[in-house]
Amino acid sequence: MRRVSRRLRVRGFTLLEILVVIVIIAAVTAISPPLWSSGVSSAEHRAVTRAIAQTLRYARSEAVANRTDVGVEFNLQEHVYQLPGGKRQGKWPPTMELELVTTAAETVDEQRAFVRFYADGGSTGGRVTLKVKDRAYRVDINWLTGHVSIDDA
Repeated sequence: MRRVSRRLRVRGFTLLEILVVIVIIAAVTAISPPLWSSGVSSAEHRAVTRAIAQTLRYARSEAVANRTDVGVEFNLQEHVYQLPGGKRQGKWPPTMELELVTTAAETVDEQRAFVRFYADGGSTGGRVTLKVKDRAYRVDINWLTGHVSIDDA
């Protein structure tokens, strides 16, 4: 009689192999988010857009209430917008591109320009566009009524 022994081999992964795979996945996950993100979240993009619109609306209400012209200054080099005297001031991230369209009379130089509101509620009009990669929001300022609105670009 002949005895035949068969060895059953259990197939699977060792604990060491599983740990190596987990470490590789963790390393790739930690390194990759900056490659996918633009540095500015969608929520932050909307928040900055709303803050600029709110500052413009505030300037309009100040102009009407005080019966005087009020300008909102945009400094494209320092990424700052503000009312005269720094009364209301805000910033946008350097990774966010801001384009300002306003009248030539309100443009100081290539880096600074104003959107002005008048005592009757009107304004110089214009548009502020905030872009992050393929997302963009527009803040439109109606020259006749001074109405400020936000649109997806």
